[in-house]
Amino acid sequence: MLHGSIGPVDFFVFVAGANVGNIYFYEERGEGIRFFSKGNELSLSNEYVRYGGTGGSFCEYMFGVEKPFKDLVKPNVLNRLVMFGAFLDQNEKLVFTNDTSGSESFLRLFLLGHAVRNYYFFVSSDNKTEPKRRQRQILRSVGKFLKRNDRITHDADAELLEGMVGALDEPQSTVFVFKLVHRENLEFSRTFLDIYSERSMLRPEEETLLDGIALKYHIDDYQQERMKIDCMYRHPENKNVVDEYRDILLGIASKETAQQSALARLHRLRTLSIRNNIPGILFDTLDALLLKGKDFQAVEEPEYLRESRAILENLFFKSPSLKSHIINEDIAKLIRAKHAAHTQSDAGFERILLDIGKSCDEFARENNDFSIFEELSSIITYFDRYDNIQSFLSRVAFMEQLELTETLLRSLMGNKREFDALDKNLFREIFVADLLANRYITFFGKKKIRTLTDGIERVSRGDASLKDLISALYKISEEERVYKYIRASLKERIHELYTSLDVKEEMIRIRSEIEKELIRQGIGWEVRESLFDRVLLDLKKESYYVNHLLPMIKKNEDLALREDFLNNSGLDRFYIESIEKEHFRGNGFKSLLQTPIGEDREFSGAGGGERI
Repeated sequence: MLHGSIGPVDFFVFVAGANVGNIYFYEERGEGIRFFSKGNELSLSNEYVRYGGTGGSFCEYMFGVEKPFKDLVKPNVLNRLVMFGAFLDQNEKLVFTNDTSGSESFLRLFLLGHAVRNYYFFVSSDNKTEPKRRQRQILRSVGKFLKRNDRITHDADAELLEGMVGALDEPQSTVFVFKLVHRENLEFSRTFLDIYSERSMLRPEEETLLDGIALKYHIDDYQQERMKIDCMYRHPENKNVVDEYRDILLGIASKETAQQSALARLHRLRTLSIRNNIPGILFDTLDALLLKGKDFQAVEEPEYLRESRAILENLFFKSPSLKSHIINEDIAKLIRAKHAAHTQSDAGFERILLDIGKSCDEFARENNDFSIFEELSSIITYFDRYDNIQSFLSRVAFMEQLELTETLLRSLMGNKREFDALDKNLFREIFVADLLANRYITFFGKKKIRTLTDGIERVSRGDASLKDLISALYKISEEERVYKYIRASLKERIHELYTSLDVKEEMIRIRSEIEKELIRQGIGWEVRESLFDRVLLDLKKESYYVNHLLPMIKKNEDLALREDFLNNSGLDRFYIESIEKEHFRGNGFKSLLQTPIGEDREFSGAGGGERI
């Protein structure tokens, strides 16, 4: 291996194959370094990489790397491969040419390719075939390996080279692999990954640290976002959500209409993504790439959109003598319409706003009257307030780790006062009631929302302080953390000792052990009897469901019984669904959620050993 640095990159050169020990394959010049062998060459300078011969470049796919549709539909395709002198035509068909020379600036390479590491390679041989035929031949040999192997992810360069040589299967040829690593982007990416892996979120001081690195190395905002989003996507919990979202899209992408069940699942994944702080742009990008502008909404416009359009057109498109001013009732109707669109993932409301904005712009230019934008801005301010409240309450409801400040709560209270001025029931109706009715909100999520909404009322009356409210919310989060710890510890001990949940003396002993473990971990939380008893009761419910109800539900295809249990057991739906997936996976079956009952009869009688 040869290693060096030039410009913003560190380069690593790996060579394997015939006569490796007898080849003189590089020379250093004043302006850079050149690698060459039998008509192939790759040159590095402070700003550029230049190449020619039989070979290509490859890198991992990440956000911002163009991905052909054929690669999108194959989950096992991990890497992008570009052969020298080849390109995709408008039908995404690969075309080879004899012009295999080219160059790329490091700026473009790490902007259009992977932000941190990119690879080049060439194959040195005595083969005299014309370049485009030789390139096609090399692609057939190593293409599948290069596009599907995960050695790049793990920096397993020796194994990567070995795999390429094996796939090429040309004993008389020599393979050269050049790994180019952007030092500055690597530092930014590693720093973000270390922080995000720990808590799945960033504190203000950590944001400041990353901003300092970006400022020091002049890393632009787009490149920063690419690296952040790629790191977030690769987090195992996030990747599962995004990949399942992609798979559902693939199932409906070629259809003219989509089943409501598929759309509901997409919406559920979007909702659950809040818990992991997954950026929405990942889902938006998948929508754009796979659906290609398809809109599966009903052609007929819903009533709330028709009403919204009527209000806005009446405000902005009528003559001054006929134009009426927005009243509180109209704004409240628009807020409810925006909420309905948000709940149903309907982009129609935003399209109406875009149309209105364009019409306002035309009106202003034609009449030299820009006052119309003041009215439009006053309306949009309420939509911004809606977005802020929705985002904040969703984080409180679905994320375990809270980041609360008095400033955030004051902002919430200020926005609530504005909504109360429109309609005293509006805030609770569109925010609180909908969240509490969400099927996937947990017991503790509901408790936090109720505590928060009741708390800001008490603060407004002067019966409590913001510090009191923050303390109460953090206490619930800590209680949730301890609840999950107790549940996991109890299940582990019961499995190991084959004890029963009904043996009171054994449960008292286990409770004492758990308290000691919590103290050793610095949590210092006294396991109240009520909390311990709640965990015990929930585990009994879980055991009854898995060992008795679930086999019966599958055997009789009785989804009503399943819903009845989920609605009345008090157990969290998301947790029970994960238990179902684990149960069926352990028995070699598909999940209830993946295969609707009635479509696959092999589940009849599915059961298993008694378990918690």
